[in-house]
Amino acid sequence: MNVYLITVDDRPGVLAKLFEAAAKRHVNVSPAYGLSDGTRGLIALGSDDEAGLRAAIADAGYTGTAIEMVVVELENRPGTGAEVTRKLADAGVDLQINVPVGMSGDRVQMAFGARDAALLKRTLGV
Repeated sequence: MNVYLITVDDRPGVLAKLFEAAAKRHVNVSPAYGLSDGTRGLIALGSDDEAGLRAAIADAGYTGTAIEMVVVELENRPGTGAEVTRKLADAGVDLQINVPVGMSGDRVQMAFGARDAALLKRTLGV
């Protein structure tokens, strides 16, 4: 699955505009992540209907960069994040996004996206 990274000005209503555009096209958005530094924001949106989501992003007046997400299940314990990100860094993987997408018992499902999805997959053993 791809998520679409969208860079926006940090102001009220941006996320609502994107969700409204998706709703008009009957696109279910999931997952959705966002953050801001007070000036600029970065939103990551995904959907099972990627074509509809791309159109909705355009309808809202934005452009999104597609990032292939690779989901792996990891132990939920101190140090796991350090181990995985060090392994990726040592392999030269340039991460663009890393977000939790689920949890089951003592395991956490993490989604990673990188500029080189093939290298990311090889390094994670997926």
